Amino acid sequence: MTSATAAKSLRYHSLSILLHWTVVLGLVFMLASGLYMVNADISKADQYKLFQLHKAAGVIMLWALFIRICVRIFTKAPGLPSAMSNANKKKAKAGHLLLYVALVIMPLSGWVMVSASPFGLPTFVFVDWIKWPHIPGIARNKTVETVANNTHWITAAVLFTLIIGHIAAVIWHKKAHGLNLLNRMWWSKHKD
Repeated sequence: MTSATAAKSLRYHSLSILLHWTVVLGLVFMLASGLYMVNADISKADQYKLFQLHKAAGVIMLWALFIRICVRIFTKAPGLPSAMSNANKKKAKAGHLLLYVALVIMPLSGWVMVSASPFGLPTFVFVDWIKWPHIPGIARNKTVETVANNTHWITAAVLFTLIIGHIAAVIWHKKAHGLNLLNRMWWSKHKD
């Protein structure tokens, strides 16, 4: 095995890396825009524009997650470092699974919320190019909208907590064990 091949086997597929950081940037935008649009003292017109942008970005996030999951299924992920204990490997796998679940629930609950909204406003992606459909059978259903809204906010809190834990684990493994796990999710070819 060449050194370039060995270095590649220590990190995720390049498309997985690109999608990971795309989702990270998307989450920062979604969190900031979501909090701002419901808490800021802005005009209804500006709030409407921000809601539309947030919804469109949510559709893009959903597609990015779908592609990311497909890439994850069809490419080989690097093994966790042998220096990690079995207990920590299990925690890492559970943490990643929970992150994926929360990342999928987040845009799906938003889609349900928009579909069930009493306003029935359409969602356009890329300005007016693509009209994203509503989920059939739940239009203007206040109960479904309320459940989806609560799910969306609870999932946001859970996701935020999981992300903090994810970042903390990377820092902890670096400080406590000298493991640079960040290199697994970056294009550099540094060794662990």
